[in-house]
Amino acid sequence: MGFYKDVIIPIFYDCSMDSTKINDGRKNVLSKITEDEILEIGFGTGINVKFYPHTVKKIIGVDVNKGMLKQFKKKASANKIEIQVIHRNGETLPFSDKSVNGVVSTYTLCTIKNITSALNEIYRVLRPGGKYYFLEHGLADNPRTQKWQHRLNPIQKIWAGGCNLNRDIKSLITNAGFKIAELNNYYMERDPKIVGYMYEGIAVK
Repeated sequence: MGFYKDVIIPIFYDCSMDSTKINDGRKNVLSKITEDEILEIGFGTGINVKFYPHTVKKIIGVDVNKGMLKQFKKKASANKIEIQVIHRNGETLPFSDKSVNGVVSTYTLCTIKNITSALNEIYRVLRPGGKYYFLEHGLADNPRTQKWQHRLNPIQKIWAGGCNLNRDIKSLITNAGFKIAELNNYYMERDPKIVGYMYEGIAVK
């Protein structure tokens, strides 16, 4: 399982998650960043880096998968932004309370095992008024699709590195104490509805 998680999944992620239709969402949410330093949870292979606005001077990327970070380091020399990567899960962030200006996650909340702890940690480290920018897939808006999401979720978690289909992203974020400032829900074009229901937005502490 280690080889699959640390080698196969990072390569698959880098190829499949860097597509035009997915990157449109990345561009949209990341273009709204106003902070000059960002903490990115689930940094992965660094796909987001090329979409950060030029006003961002530093990114601290946190990821639990060593293979993802290794994949990023192969292409890191091309980046103009200062980037610090930390091998760690999002459930225990190594930062003090209210010390982070802004947080980003894209296609990350689906895979974190203890999602409640991770969101509580994001809330804890953000300064008052700090923004959490997110682009995540999750629980759909109709019962029929939800039924299939619940039914297929165990299979999805096995082959997709722990990815969950059926997390209610809005409720999880608000239950952590955030106020949703912007939210756009939509189905990704040409994707099956069970994997393509998107939550794109900004939450504020």
